[in-house]
Amino acid sequence: MRKIRLRQRPDTATVLYNLGMLVLSPFLLLWVIYRIVIKGKSPRHFEERLGWVPKEVAEAARGEEPVVWVHAVSVGEVGAAEPVIHELSLREPHAVMVLSTMTATGREIAERKDLEVAGPFFFPFDLPWVAEKVLDQINPAMIVLLEGELWPNVLAAAKRRYIGTCVINARFSDRAFQRARLVKPFYHWLLDKVDQVCAQSQGDAERYINLGAPAERVKVTGNTKFDERFPEVSEAEAQFMRTEFGFAPDAPVLVAGSTHPGEEEQVLDAYAHLRADHPGTELVLAPRHPERGDQVHELVERFGFQVYRRSFAQAGQEQPEPTGPQARVVVLDTIGELARVYALASVVFVGGSLVKIGGHNILQPLAQGKPVLVGPHMANFRDVLEIAQQTEAVDIVRSPEELRRAVEALLQSPEAAAERRERGLKMIAEQRGASERIAEALVELLHQSTGT
Repeated sequence: MRKIRLRQRPDTATVLYNLGMLVLSPFLLLWVIYRIVIKGKSPRHFEERLGWVPKEVAEAARGEEPVVWVHAVSVGEVGAAEPVIHELSLREPHAVMVLSTMTATGREIAERKDLEVAGPFFFPFDLPWVAEKVLDQINPAMIVLLEGELWPNVLAAAKRRYIGTCVINARFSDRAFQRARLVKPFYHWLLDKVDQVCAQSQGDAERYINLGAPAERVKVTGNTKFDERFPEVSEAEAQFMRTEFGFAPDAPVLVAGSTHPGEEEQVLDAYAHLRADHPGTELVLAPRHPERGDQVHELVERFGFQVYRRSFAQAGQEQPEPTGPQARVVVLDTIGELARVYALASVVFVGGSLVKIGGHNILQPLAQGKPVLVGPHMANFRDVLEIAQQTEAVDIVRSPEELRRAVEALLQSPEAAAERRERGLKMIAEQRGASERIAEALVELLHQSTGT
């Protein structure tokens, strides 16, 4: 018989937190209006943000089997959650898993992946009545939060209902930790409501303990991103993509993935100088946020290059034919293709790292056996980068000139590029296994929560 989760009264700290939220609510409402009216964000699925989960999710959660609610913010977290969901499904095949995301791109990727979950749906606003409404509908036995997702009202409501909670792939970037220390009593109260923390590294575990997580609830399990099911791309498929993009079969290709404003300019500057000595080199520029396609398109043209827009090609829109000696830069303004496009690269630069964003996933190009370059701002992937540097699988560049020289060196030395391939693949193979360790911890917590 499935356990009905009884409620306790909110504690004083939760009441005070929500009084503060009440004071801030007019500003939150203005922020929502700003995003919809000024920024053009779609209000689609807004009812999910207010606590009405999709019908198929509510129906899946209505049975007698325990429900596990997994929350992954965006694209990266969905990828990190995938192997954990798979491993947990092997161990608890009767459990019903539902998945929420915070962003539209995360939701779209989750819908494309063959995940063993009901959903996905959008994570609700962290308001007390909204949190209660969602928990009433899905009545989870356990809530699993990816990385740094700590939502006070959801955690407080889960605590009152005796729902098990776990943060997996838990980490704190340098900047986030410094900010958190300024409100340490708040984090102490918040982390007391978390039953288990599965940290990426010993350093992350120490940071959680420093902020108030009981040491006996924190364990180091590793980073599940090493366990992702990276796409397998054949040489034939890579050549087909080259043909679609208008690249010669043997042309060197620089793929700049997950780039941001202020970074595309640096990549294009490096590329323009690179082509002076290597005129056949091609460039794929993949902005982190595909909705910036128009902005990146205009920027590429200002640098004097022609543009192939991937979103236009997929929509059947005509592309201008190449004219004259100008290079044609591919703007990859689509969702879900970058991991495969890495396979046609000669060299990869991973963005969010020449500007102070914190970096993005370097494992996808390494898994395709590609030499990888990043900028100095990799705080969000600090531990992965440290492992990659120890194995000499990744180089750091700090300027367009350093980027140009690093790409040129790799293009001129196939032996060095091949060594990088072997180092990257070996590193990933040696670091796998976090998902299995996390799944074991989740099984134990699930049984404690259900009393089985």
